[in-house]
Amino acid sequence: MKPLRNKYLILNYIFIFCVVILFLNDHFFKHIFSSWFTGKLSDMVGIIILPLILTYIFPKLKIHSVWISALLFAFWKSPYSGKVIEMYNKFTLIPITRVVDYSDLLVIVFLPVSYYLIKKINRLNLLKIQKINPAFILFPTGFVLMATAPPPSFSYTYSNGNLNCRKCVIRVAMTQKEIVERLKENHIVFDTIYPMSESTYKRYPFFKQDDIHFYTIKKFVIDKDTLKNVDFAMRSIGENQTMLHFNGLQTSDDISTIRLFVKARKHYSKIIFKKLSDALENKQPENGLKEH
Repeated sequence: MKPLRNKYLILNYIFIFCVVILFLNDHFFKHIFSSWFTGKLSDMVGIIILPLILTYIFPKLKIHSVWISALLFAFWKSPYSGKVIEMYNKFTLIPITRVVDYSDLLVIVFLPVSYYLIKKINRLNLLKIQKINPAFILFPTGFVLMATAPPPSFSYTYSNGNLNCRKCVIRVAMTQKEIVERLKENHIVFDTIYPMSESTYKRYPFFKQDDIHFYTIKKFVIDKDTLKNVDFAMRSIGENQTMLHFNGLQTSDDISTIRLFVKARKHYSKIIFKKLSDALENKQPENGLKEH
């Protein structure tokens, strides 16, 4: 007898909670509260979701989907999946990426949650979601899972600082070389300058035309503020046109809540871009301060 597909494997509050957390973490929490925990959170909820989806789609698997999920996850987090991802990205509209980090395998300890749900879901009436077609949950879940990888822009908007600003950017009617020279004339000197890595260009070959470079100022003095490890990136988008990104910095400010984080990001992006704009327009720095 063909086993029946149990819709409550995906129509339950734990499954929905995990999908929502996965979406919020990948698109918001990781960028606002970048930490070890947010780095692992998506894997934690993802490893709970995977066996439930497999068992729903392939009812014959039953609890075997748990150890199959463990093997699939281990393969996904290994270098061996690189060729598969590269081939997939050649034909898909939604490219995927992953970071090889063996510490991610620790989330396998959450598989007993999936095992318990697969075994007991029929008795857990309080967790069941009634009167909803499973398709309304399954298809959005598929898109959330495919979109867990950061967008391509993440590769040039990251920062090693605890305050990131991935959408802080201005357009400058100069080449990157001209920007660096003009800023230097106004005593703003980058401590490090390096190009985007070849491995990233291999993953996103369309970035080559942008000639992306990364820049860091270790100590940037603006009026009474002394900013540390300020990260930038520049993209050439046409003849004598450059997108100048402020990616983030290291701050000792209290940014423990979303409100404080957003307030600090708004403050620093405002004063940094004003300082850079004044220098690029050849205005003299106030009080003769030097940033280096």
